[in-house]
Amino acid sequence: MPIYEPDHVEYTIDSGYIHLAMEEGDNIPAFLAHPSVGGKFPGIALIHDWWGVTSAVRRMANLFAQVGYYVIVPDLFNQQVATTPQHAMQLVKSLGNRGYPRVHNALGVLEHHHRCTGDVAAVGIGMGGSLAFEAAIVRADLEAAIAYYGFPKRYFGRFKDANTPILAFYGSEEEYITPAQIEQLRNELATSSFGLSHRVEIVAGVRHGFFSDNVSEAETTRAKGVIQQTLTFLEQHLESSTRPPAQEVY
Repeated sequence: MPIYEPDHVEYTIDSGYIHLAMEEGDNIPAFLAHPSVGGKFPGIALIHDWWGVTSAVRRMANLFAQVGYYVIVPDLFNQQVATTPQHAMQLVKSLGNRGYPRVHNALGVLEHHHRCTGDVAAVGIGMGGSLAFEAAIVRADLEAAIAYYGFPKRYFGRFKDANTPILAFYGSEEEYITPAQIEQLRNELATSSFGLSHRVEIVAGVRHGFFSDNVSEAETTRAKGVIQQTLTFLEQHLESSTRPPAQEVY
């Protein structure tokens, strides 16, 4: 997935690796990307899929940073990157139930970070999309949750309790999540107890994993449209950055 050129102000950015302190005393690695200029920016916890923190995930984090977000990617697999689907499944099984606590911690770090406005979104891919669903349901203080081809099945019956606006994307050629499951997700979101305008979008002509490096040119073009919709949704629900008068942008 290339870095796109959305119609937004672009900032110079800094990026690199950090460690996040967990409540139980452990540290987990994370990738960090944020605008180089001063001021405060809304935060994004970007949650990777079952492959780990790949180059595609890092490029996506950089993209969000370039358009004005402070981004943390918690590394749920402790710097392991899967090379085959079988390896990816092993990493998911080894993670067990520790995934969401790590995401929860990253969201908390962003909410209290001195470079963040306090407005935070969870954005997840595949497995990470499922964890973004969980954050939207469990937390009462998120501004937005976005799931790219997340697995909704384990949360059925709970979506009505989500008080976070949810935007979910699926490809029309999705291989792993059935049309019936997507329709059930859409129906449950429509019965939100909080009257929120959740959305489920179907992206024509793309499969599961349309943000990976192994997609066609046509799928890449359609994924660009997904990014545009994502940025619009984030701007609707997150407080904009507070930028100093002398900042440099390009």
